[in-house]
This record gives sequence, structure tokens and C-alpha cells, in this order.
Amino acid sequence: MGVAVNEKHIKVDNTPTQPPREIPTKKLIGDSMGQFGLNISSGLLGLITYYYTDVVGVSAAVVGTVMLLTKVLDAFADIGMGVLVDRTKTKYGQARPWLLWMTIPMFISLFLMFSVPDISSTGKIIYAIITNLVFYILVFTPTSIPYTSLMALTTRNSYERSLMGIIRSSSGYLAGMVVAVAFVPVVTAMGNSRSDWTLLAAIFAGVAAIGIFIAFLSNKEKYNNVQLDELGMFQDKTPIREGLKLLFANKYWVYMFFVMALANILFALGVAAGSYYAKYIWGNVSLIGIMGAIGLIPVIIGFALSGPFIKRYGKRATALGGIVIGFLGAAVRLVAPESITLGLICSIFQTLGTIPLMAVGGALVTDTIEYGEWKFNKRLVGLTNSVIGFGSKVGTAIGTAMIGWFLALGGYVEQATTQGEGAKQAIIALNIYVPIVVFILLAVFLYKNKLDKEYPTIIRELEDRRKA
Repeated sequence: MGVAVNEKHIKVDNTPTQPPREIPTKKLIGDSMGQFGLNISSGLLGLITYYYTDVVGVSAAVVGTVMLLTKVLDAFADIGMGVLVDRTKTKYGQARPWLLWMTIPMFISLFLMFSVPDISSTGKIIYAIITNLVFYILVFTPTSIPYTSLMALTTRNSYERSLMGIIRSSSGYLAGMVVAVAFVPVVTAMGNSRSDWTLLAAIFAGVAAIGIFIAFLSNKEKYNNVQLDELGMFQDKTPIREGLKLLFANKYWVYMFFVMALANILFALGVAAGSYYAKYIWGNVSLIGIMGAIGLIPVIIGFALSGPFIKRYGKRATALGGIVIGFLGAAVRLVAPESITLGLICSIFQTLGTIPLMAVGGALVTDTIEYGEWKFNKRLVGLTNSVIGFGSKVGTAIGTAMIGWFLALGGYVEQATTQGEGAKQAIIALNIYVPIVVFILLAVFLYKNKLDKEYPTIIRELEDRRKA
């Protein structure tokens, strides 16, 4: 294990000492197409519960359990993927080549997930389990972990990481909005048959694959294993057990682990639970498209303001302020849960509240890599992001599974035109009560994360070590 540093001796210095920009803006935009592709795929997967229950006809309780089991298994694959990234050496780098290798599998696996055959209920469940496992373990994880790791491998400029995070999140949110606004209305207009879902999903899957390929073309690694080896700074491979101990001894990384897990519970609920809310509480499933369109307002405002706010107040304070706004948006909906007008207005503030965290989450996680290197003299890029990915996927799994479980507890009837009072209350809880609790927990962990203030001094001390 590396040598630990006594934090009591660190002098917090907020004087800007960032190195010059390393990546031109057009390259950052190209890089963000990876997030566009990933969010197209995750947006489709946000609809998979609705597809299974209301198109294919699988029990909501079974769907919830299947989604939880497959995503938890996939979450463990994240850790192994982090080890692979840390040990990959190719002419394209250590993370970038994985984007190239996963382009075609991304399209094929998404297409198969939305191609459930008309067979027995047991057969449908088995098919769902297999296709979910293939997508998450063999495709999504080998794409998302390397893509996330690229932030640490392409620049050490904290503000540039924030800028990269904003542009990535903007593209990712645009992709999510495209899925949320267009998919259900379009597939309904097509006839809403099983084949219509398959065809439209194939088109979206193609777009996702192209985005991943563009990101591969746009990136260039500067701080990977090959470059560090050439500079004589490449470290011996850290055993996974020791690496995990170092991560959980990194307090700022632990805070971000819980932040990202909780955020993904919120995102999973926001994507899928809204369809049930529009259909059974408001009485019109097409309203989910209107909600998505209205959601463009806070997206534009949020991303436009994130950059200036980050520059003035820092990443953590900007994210924390957004969480407070999101909490208030969710809490006000309690006044009249069935009101369409109030729900649409409050959804603007709920969305606005999540955008700053989306913009800076990756940068906040990446900064913990330098903190860990400074404190323990060990730089863990792949493992840092992969275990965060593990927590994020567990969060997504919990959020997705909660939908099926809450619906089952409420007496939800699959493919019914109306639902009983118990099911309606479960849908309201998924869209209002649970998000309120998650917003509160997010605020607590973000408040405790104060790495922004220490980061400039940490970077200077790391540079001094390298010069020595």
C-alpha cells in the first residue's frame, strides 16, 4: 500500500493554478457523443419495464426481480472491467479502444432486448434474463467504464473536466430527452405492436452505436499507462483487494459513491415511473411526451448556468444548490398529486435540480483520483470509475426494481386500461415520495464533500513530487 499523507498538514489554497486547456472544444463535443450514445441506450432501458409489462405482458413483480438480479450481477462485472482498463495497453491507449470494440455489439444487443418472441411466459422471462445479462455485462459495462475513465486520461485540468462533464451531460440529457419525448408517442402512432417496438428500438440502437464510434474518433489519451511508463512514472499493478481498500479509505470517493448510487435511483425512477404516472394518474400516456418536451426548458437553463456557477462557486456547491431546487419541486407536488398543471410545472424544477449534478458528477468522481494519489501515492483510474459504476448500477437496479415491486404491492394489473387505488398510490409514491427522500440523502453527502477547496493545493503537491 502507498504511503498515507496526514491531511492535517494540507493548506487549503483557492488560488487558481490550473494548467492551460488541453482539449479543443470541437474535440469535447465529439467526445460527448459517447454520452449521447450511452444515454440513448440507457433511455431505452428505462422503457424496458414498460415494454415488458404493457407490450409483452410479463408480471410487474417478476420484471422487477429480473431487472434487479441482472443489474446486480452486471454491477460486479464493473469491478472486473476497471481492472481490465487499468491493465490495457494498445496503440489506441487503455480506455479508448474499448469504444471501438463495443460499437457493433451495442447495436445488436439493444435490438435483441426489444425483440422478445411470442412464446410462453417462462420463455419470455428466460429471454429477458439472457438478453439483459448480455447487454449489461458484455456490452454496456465494457463501454461505459472506459468512457468514464477517459476524463482522467485526457486532462488534469479541473475546470476542463467540469467543462467536459457539462458538454457530456448536455449531450446525454439531449439523448434522454429524445427517447422520453419521441419514443412512446412515435411507437403509439405506429400501432404500438411488438414489432413496432422492435423496429423503433433498432433505429435508436443504431444512433447509440454511431455515437460511441464518434467518441472513439474524437479522443486522445495523454495520461495512460503507455505515457506514464515512458515518463518513468508507471506504477506497479495494484492488486484488486488492496485497490478496494484504498478506495474505501478515500473519504471523498466514498461520498461520491453514495451520491452516484442515489442519483441513479432517481434517474431510473424518472425515466420509467413517469410513463405509469401519465397513463394512470393523468389518464393519458402521451403526456409523458409533453413532460419531456417541457423538460427542455430546465435543460437549456441548467446547462447554460452550470458553467458560470461552477467557475464562481465550484462543482460541489453548484450540485448542492441544484439538489435543493429539485427537492422543492418534488415537495410542492404533494399539494395536489393528480394535478396535471402542477405536476408539469414542478417537473421543470425537479429536472432543473438534477442537471448540475449530471454536469459535475463525473468531474467530482475523477478529482478523487488525484486525492487518492496524493494521500496514498497510488493512482487508480479504472478501479475508481468501475466501483463507482458498480454503485451506480446497483442504484439503477434498485430504482428499476422498486417500480415493479411497488406496483405489485399496490395490486397493479398488467395491460389494464385503469388501475385500483392501491396501484395509483404506488405510482404516486414512485414519482414523488421516493424522489423526496433521495434528494435529502443526496444533499447530505454533497454537503460533506469539500474536495473542491483542497484540490488546487493537492495538484501542486503532486506536480512537485513528479519533478522531484
